[in-house]
Amino acid sequence: MESADARTTKNQERNDYADERVPVAFRTWSTSSIFGVMFGVTTAMIFLSWGGVLVMQFGTVPLVIGMVISTLLIGGCAVVFSLRASKTGLGAEMLSRSSGFGHLGSIPVALIFALAMIMYFAFEGGIMVNAIHAYFTAIPKWAIILIFAALILPLTIYGMKAMNIIMWVTLPVYIVFMIVTVVIALGQGGSGVEFWSFAPDHVDTSAGPPVLQILAASLGYATQVALSADTGRLIDPAKAVRGSFLVGGLSQLLVFMVCTLLGAWLALQFKEADPGIYLPAVMGIWGVLFVVVTQLRINVVNIYSSSISLTTIGKRISSRAPNRSFWVVIAIVVGTIAMLTDLYGRITSVMAFAAIFLLAWVMTVIADLLIVRRILKIVPEDDSPYRKGELPEFNPVGLISVGIAVVVGVPLGLGVAGPFGVTLAPFLSGLLPLLVVPIAAMLTRGRFYRRSEVNAEKETQRS
Repeated sequence: MESADARTTKNQERNDYADERVPVAFRTWSTSSIFGVMFGVTTAMIFLSWGGVLVMQFGTVPLVIGMVISTLLIGGCAVVFSLRASKTGLGAEMLSRSSGFGHLGSIPVALIFALAMIMYFAFEGGIMVNAIHAYFTAIPKWAIILIFAALILPLTIYGMKAMNIIMWVTLPVYIVFMIVTVVIALGQGGSGVEFWSFAPDHVDTSAGPPVLQILAASLGYATQVALSADTGRLIDPAKAVRGSFLVGGLSQLLVFMVCTLLGAWLALQFKEADPGIYLPAVMGIWGVLFVVVTQLRINVVNIYSSSISLTTIGKRISSRAPNRSFWVVIAIVVGTIAMLTDLYGRITSVMAFAAIFLLAWVMTVIADLLIVRRILKIVPEDDSPYRKGELPEFNPVGLISVGIAVVVGVPLGLGVAGPFGVTLAPFLSGLLPLLVVPIAAMLTRGRFYRRSEVNAEKETQRS
């Protein structure tokens, strides 16, 4: 019979150390296998759809410029997060605890990330629903949504090991279908020349220059940064640098410079931005299969990441909180409800507003890691406490930073300063932490980054 220790280890692995530091002994995957998970994210059709929308709205030249800058910004932040995660074995939420938020203070940012990943689950699912319904019009959309949710559950429940298998097994299918799609697009007369010179008849500049509007939209993908940490924590620290550039840097290059631009080109060839519409139209049932396989790949990652964050929230609220498997179910239920309300149909406005919260959090952590620790050295650079006995419940540095960013950004995002203010909102939300965090850390002299030994001993005795 299986020993109690073996059962505990197996349960912890299934939980994928959602609320604990990943031990080095558990990090047995190669960097290529871990990159395979992030590559699965880059193949999401939301990037194809998004590229199509942007090129039709702004033209090719502004889109390419915007994607280059987005690769550098998002990719650079993703490398920082992934590198820190690999060295510490901590995911994005647990890194946030020691990077300015405290043990309980990081709960709001964990919830932001969890809800953002559920939001992406609904967006990706919306593309799949459109594809199936476009071909099988007799099947109601609500039935497709429920079947899709039922399929995702068993694929996500087993965590990283299952994701690794799913990503690599479905990769050849994705590559073959994508090649066929490109060949069909070329056969419709597109040589690519029109793409590089394409410009719409009219571009609305009331919200700012086209490149600025594109960059504002790109910041809505700041979850890619946190996702790089959740994946990067499984990288062997001996391979931290190489692995982080693969997981954090190369994956973002593929997102913005390959998938998004490819989606833009396909949209111009098929005269339709949504791959859930044009793939079934040009490939029939095979186009539907292409969409379903792709969306299953990405939504396994979305629900996995959301469940990791929800697990850490539950464990801090109650020591008897259920493990990650329970939160997988909760995330799927919430995502299914979002799909039923057609969140995908409001993707642009929802993502722009979400970017305000995401940038406030991500840039607060970046400011802590690069300015407070590395430049000002207010806190030891290699210090990464995450347990209750090691940290104060709340750290005002991160909470003040996010609070100010949200107070400034949300009204702008709601349109109080007009369309241009909406565009500026995520930029201000991301830039303010770079100023607020070091000032707050200096004023508090780093006192709230680690619980004092005396207080920690008292806390242990009370426990």
